[in-house]
Amino acid sequence: MRGWLRRHVRTLSHADIDDLIQEVYARLWSADLAQIGHGRGYLYATLRNLLLEHARRARIVPMERLGEIEALRIPSDEPGPERRVSARQDLEHLERIIETLPEQCRRAFCLQKFRGLSQREIAREMNIAEKTVEKHLASALLRVLEALREEDTSSAERKSSGASGREAEQD
Repeated sequence: MRGWLRRHVRTLSHADIDDLIQEVYARLWSADLAQIGHGRGYLYATLRNLLLEHARRARIVPMERLGEIEALRIPSDEPGPERRVSARQDLEHLERIIETLPEQCRRAFCLQKFRGLSQREIAREMNIAEKTVEKHLASALLRVLEALREEDTSSAERKSSGASGREAEQD
């Protein structure tokens, strides 16, 4: 936290940083920790709030400090909205790929990857030999990886053709 403060709020002295950290810990001590879902984010949010309080109470505040406080990027364990949307799209894409698998491959793949069953448990569930389960899983994995690789290749080709199209337009 001390290093983070030095990097992001350069107008603070070492003594100010020590005082802030002490005050953050004092506030954390009195907080209801059971209600805090993401400790790291809560810690940095508390720190930012303290910086704002100090700025409001101070008679003279360097203009740079106000800009530094405003620009603070609070580290968080929570993925941002962009990452959530991207993850949802990735999951939907994977679901579409899985839907194209042959029935037995799909079932074995889903039992292992989504329900966490072992090959032995899958064999019992599907009433087939473990060797057959192994073959279905290998086939499913190869098909999924191939579909993902094809998607990456076509995506890269679309990007490069888009870039060369723009270059041609500029000429």
